[in-house]
Amino acid sequence: MVDTYSTEVNKLEKLRAAWLPAVEFLFGEAVAEAKFDGFDVRDDITKPSMIFAYVDEPYRYTIQMPVRVFTNDVMLLADVIQEMVRGLFPIGTQDAKTSALCEGAAVFGAITAIKQVFGEETVDSYLNALKEQAFSFYDAFSYVAVLLAEDPQAIKKLRGVQPFLYKVERADFETAQVEIDRKIKDILLLAFRA
Repeated sequence: MVDTYSTEVNKLEKLRAAWLPAVEFLFGEAVAEAKFDGFDVRDDITKPSMIFAYVDEPYRYTIQMPVRVFTNDVMLLADVIQEMVRGLFPIGTQDAKTSALCEGAAVFGAITAIKQVFGEETVDSYLNALKEQAFSFYDAFSYVAVLLAEDPQAIKKLRGVQPFLYKVERADFETAQVEIDRKIKDILLLAFRA
């Protein structure tokens, strides 16, 4: 079991190392306060999550991954990329609120990686499954896709004004010179509910 665990963690670390430059290219570098402590593979969880265990270092985190994710390479890549994107601007607590902008960016990163590795057909399957099983994530992704279609640098620009993406406010769009329809902007800033 220890060998399997270390093999799984090693695979996750290799994925993270390989994809970190692409994630930073899309969304900018991690905030200075962020500190990634590594992966923890668990068989008692069903979805990935960030664990913030240090009160004096609120943005220091470990990513917990469910062991079942290793049975599907597409889901493994998607889950790792989503947590990596969230790690660029970690929330710093288990129960903080996030926005549709943050969650949509995380899914957008995952979709981009899936397209690169597995192709368009797999992206279509993934999006269909997301639409059926986790519509709120699909919805958030759709609005971020519209934002990035209008301005591919929008998230980097917004993070230039407010590095913690979940803290972005309406005025930050103007400061960052990101032009987007008011309705879409309002939806992106809504508190995300899974």
